[in-house]
Amino acid sequence: MGVRRRGAVVAAAAAVTVLATAVPAQAATAVDTGSLTPVPAVDVQRYAGDWYQVAAIPAIFEIQCFKNVKARYDVQPDGTVGVRNSCRTIIGTTSSVTGRARSENPPANSALTVSFLKLGGEWRYFGGPNYIVIGLDPEYRWAVVGDPDRSSGFVLSREPSLTAGQTAETKAALTANGYDLCDFRTTRQDGGTTRAGSFC
Repeated sequence: MGVRRRGAVVAAAAAVTVLATAVPAQAATAVDTGSLTPVPAVDVQRYAGDWYQVAAIPAIFEIQCFKNVKARYDVQPDGTVGVRNSCRTIIGTTSSVTGRARSENPPANSALTVSFLKLGGEWRYFGGPNYIVIGLDPEYRWAVVGDPDRSSGFVLSREPSLTAGQTAETKAALTANGYDLCDFRTTRQDGGTTRAGSFC
């Protein structure tokens, strides 16, 4: 999975300032997500864990990745979310990067800024939200993540592959938010697809 670079910040697959275990019954903080429509709420505790990247808009920060692109999220004591993106390279080594994410619209927690830049012991967040959850399975089996300018996008799954029905749902979330499905490429995963191809 991944998230896009903004200057020194990568946005990839990821997740948060103060994130609640449960979503309180109060209005979410207003945040500019461009023309994307975030899902109403994300339970960060349920969202945490491992995700497989099933499809994504090709990005320079994943150029070294041949297969098995994954993201791992874990809620930190300060309420932010730890991010670890990893993949297997063409020569069989593991490439990984760690970062942090904070919520820009608590308590909804569906618009996040992910940073991979740490200076002076602190994570630096720039440019506003770059990880917008625009589709989410009720059972948290899949998620669709976008960026306000649509330069990045990710389809994530708890399993290496999606069912036909789940694939249709993720595509519907993308098209509803103005994405061109043909901009996406499938991601090779052990236990999933064995070739990278068009998602449209």
